[in-house]
Amino acid sequence: MKRIALLLVVLIMGARFMAQSQTGSIITGIVTHEGKGLEAITVSLLRGKDSAVVKVELSNREGRFEFIHIKAGQYLLLFSGAGYREKHITAFDLGEGEAKPIGPIALTVESKELKTITVTAKRPAIEQKIDKLVVNVDASPTNAGATAMEVLEKSPGVIVNNEGGISLKGKPGVIVMMDGKPTYLSQADLANLLKNTPASAIEQIEIMTNPSSKYDASGNSGIINIKTKKSLKMGWNGSVTVGASAGFFGQNNKVHIMPRSQNSINFNYRKNKINFFGNYNPNFNKGRNQLHLVRRFYNEDGSLNSYADQYTLFKGKNNNHNVKLGLDYYISNKDVLGFVVTGFGFFGRPEPHTVSDIYNADGSYQAGLVSVSDNKLKFRNYAANINYKHSFDSAGREITIDLDYVLYDNVSDILLGTGAKDKPGTADNNLLQLKGYLPSNINIYSFKSDYAHPLGNNMKLEAGIKANYVKNDNRVDYMRMSNEAWIKDARSNHFIYEENINAAYVNINKKFNDKWSAQAGLRVENTNTKGKQLTNDSSFIRHYTSLFPTAFVSYAADKNNQLTVSYSRRLNRPNYEDLNPFTYFLDSLTYRRGNPYLLPQFSHNIELGYTFKSKFITSINYSKTTDVISELLRQNTAEKTTFATRENIASFRNIGLSVNAPLKWAPWWSTNVFANVFNNRYKGEYNEQPIDLSNTAFMINVSNTFTISEGFTAELGGFYRSKVVDQMLVMDEMYQMSIGLQKNILKGKSTMRLNFRDPFGWQRFSARSRYADVDVSINNRWDSRQVSASFTYRFGKSTVAPSRKRSTGVSDELNRAGQSN
Repeated sequence: MKRIALLLVVLIMGARFMAQSQTGSIITGIVTHEGKGLEAITVSLLRGKDSAVVKVELSNREGRFEFIHIKAGQYLLLFSGAGYREKHITAFDLGEGEAKPIGPIALTVESKELKTITVTAKRPAIEQKIDKLVVNVDASPTNAGATAMEVLEKSPGVIVNNEGGISLKGKPGVIVMMDGKPTYLSQADLANLLKNTPASAIEQIEIMTNPSSKYDASGNSGIINIKTKKSLKMGWNGSVTVGASAGFFGQNNKVHIMPRSQNSINFNYRKNKINFFGNYNPNFNKGRNQLHLVRRFYNEDGSLNSYADQYTLFKGKNNNHNVKLGLDYYISNKDVLGFVVTGFGFFGRPEPHTVSDIYNADGSYQAGLVSVSDNKLKFRNYAANINYKHSFDSAGREITIDLDYVLYDNVSDILLGTGAKDKPGTADNNLLQLKGYLPSNINIYSFKSDYAHPLGNNMKLEAGIKANYVKNDNRVDYMRMSNEAWIKDARSNHFIYEENINAAYVNINKKFNDKWSAQAGLRVENTNTKGKQLTNDSSFIRHYTSLFPTAFVSYAADKNNQLTVSYSRRLNRPNYEDLNPFTYFLDSLTYRRGNPYLLPQFSHNIELGYTFKSKFITSINYSKTTDVISELLRQNTAEKTTFATRENIASFRNIGLSVNAPLKWAPWWSTNVFANVFNNRYKGEYNEQPIDLSNTAFMINVSNTFTISEGFTAELGGFYRSKVVDQMLVMDEMYQMSIGLQKNILKGKSTMRLNFRDPFGWQRFSARSRYADVDVSINNRWDSRQVSASFTYRFGKSTVAPSRKRSTGVSDELNRAGQSN
């Protein structure tokens, strides 16, 4: 508690220090239509003498808008929005320090075709919507030089462990999408992608804790959708970002500087019936990471047999490239045809070096090993999407069709050398050598169609179908050195996994009156799987069909108070790599092995939410999960080896209370606070011994934003997470803070950002896993202390035309492969 108090004091005192000497005037008002507030209306503040744009804001759900830190002078206001006539407010004078009320401003419906509008609105870093929480990445200066994983890590309610596993409000089983498409890689490969995707390539992160039946049923704790940038502006336009960062890693009284680059190019051409868009992100990354494991081995009577003290230093560098190209063709005012292709390439060379010392129970030295590994990794992903949308009328009746093909082509080449030693600090030069060639190929084919039909009387019907086929071909070829010759190792294997999922859903929502509304949905998914090990000629076939109901009821007592209750049944299927019965080595004593007999896990989720003034959100959630896909450790006391695998061994219960509060202390100072208290309990059986792990945890995320002057902002933020149970692991507390500055220059065409991430080096990971005969302590530190700088230049026109929203049909499959694009 001392540490969380210290973090909060630093955040608050730093906020007060950065908030000094800010002055200015305020303009506030409300936009309405037929007496009701209008959301997302563009309000432009224009200079009185020449109508030049000074600032642009969007109205909130109640129709309210606010301009802060405005200099005294004469101004005009322009109101515009899709489907409404533009409206001007005549010139008015604004005095120094004055709070000027405007309105209410009533807009009328535009009967003509929608016109383009000019938008340069500034979004808040975090937006709470009725069905999701949205993180606007560019709005936070502390995201400069960050990666997608680092942005996720400090997002409200998100927990990331040392292996890249992601939980939401304390619940594991999150589905991560990119642009509405699921990912298909393992947890490790998904973490690798997120750690090498620059934040500059991301527009928004959407966090949904209880999605409707329109979405795939996968994801016990919800969905995180990462939306990459796509411009909506007319003509040629885009942006170029050049960024660099340095991480600092202390070792042996020496500080190692780890350079990184974060670069991105985004462009868009929109004219008449054509919209052509794309982005390219080439990046370089060099890093260090130290892992310390203490593994304890016990005799059958429970007494200590021995323990292993293991240090692994990871040194590595990589180059990665991420590209997207897309084309939308507006065949008519009712028909749109689109094409999207994406590619991701990762080329890395991690070099872990491990020293393992084994001690007897009395502390005397027994033996030791030194392992040196040289790895070459090539991960390549290609995806293509064809999409079509037809609008039957202007009332919202429409049908969409998506065809997707995704290919993952990954190759790992490893060379592992191990030497024995009989006392600390020495090693045998005669290394035992093992080399491996591990190719993996995943082909995914998907068809998806969605239909929406307004039925009148404030009722809407949605329905859809989806079918996909996945083939995952994995091979492990190990060779070991024997008598100066390479011979085939018995741990070689070849595994082919095929899967077909067919799904259909129906969803109905109805607004009964100004107070009551409801939504109900049902999704059915039929799953057919087949796995075959060619090495030993063993196989399995599974078929199962499951129903996934969803329900939402909302009650608005008045304009300031709203209650929502929701229920959903969901599942989580095993990642493809977790099904592979292969051995993947960290070193000679520690490795990982897949399990082809994993079953899906199912959960029931209930959430009650209360919204006050469309800003303050409080929610209570409860979930129960059966057949949890648990990551666990298995040990061999005689051989002193430990391997990680996944099994269905436990049930999981989560109950929590969360609060999200956007606060405004002054016109130039706003704060967003997210706090979450939750209790996790895992209960099951391992090796005929009971497992019962539970604790109550607390996490808080605080972000302060300051307007220093026009176009110049600062941010001071951080998070704290107490000790928490994550499956079989009890993770110790973790905390971090960041400081960021952002300045618009060149008449708003460019932005400079400077970010200090974890400047005090607080962020580290430690945990312990203790059950049955397993007892492991984990300590992990990395180059979390970073300084980053970036420069963004925007070119082209700034007029924005209406655009369509869509997603493709391969969201869950991409996630289970562990990668997103």
